[in-house]
Amino acid sequence: MDKAKLVTDFYTQAFVHRDVAVRRRPMSRNYIQHNPQVPNGRAAFVDTMGPYVKDSGVTFRIGRVVAEGDIVVVHAESTEKDGKRSAVADFFRVEGGKIVEHWDVIQAIPGDTANGNPMVPTPTSSQAPGHP
Repeated sequence: MDKAKLVTDFYTQAFVHRDVAVRRRPMSRNYIQHNPQVPNGRAAFVDTMGPYVKDSGVTFRIGRVVAEGDIVVVHAESTEKDGKRSAVADFFRVEGGKIVEHWDVIQAIPGDTANGNPMVPTPTSSQAPGHP
């Protein structure tokens, strides 16, 4: 099983396409959440994140996906309706073909940087498996 593709497909469906329907979720029913604003469990994820991604106007762009062992990291950019942008690193643990655990790190993207480099890379097909 390609864990990077599993997580990339999940992230693309849930965040990029804004579809958090449980029937399409490759998440464990007992999904463990480490974001302090979201409860544990697949149903809690859908109940909390569903309205956020569908109704808030937020958009997501995947920059890079990295997998090692049972961990897959999605490095993405989110843009709120008001234009506020954030660099996001979502860490997922995969076990038995299911996403079983999640951590995230979120940092605001400033308008100007000292180095001129983007905080989230532009994706290539090798960085986002299954999504050229």
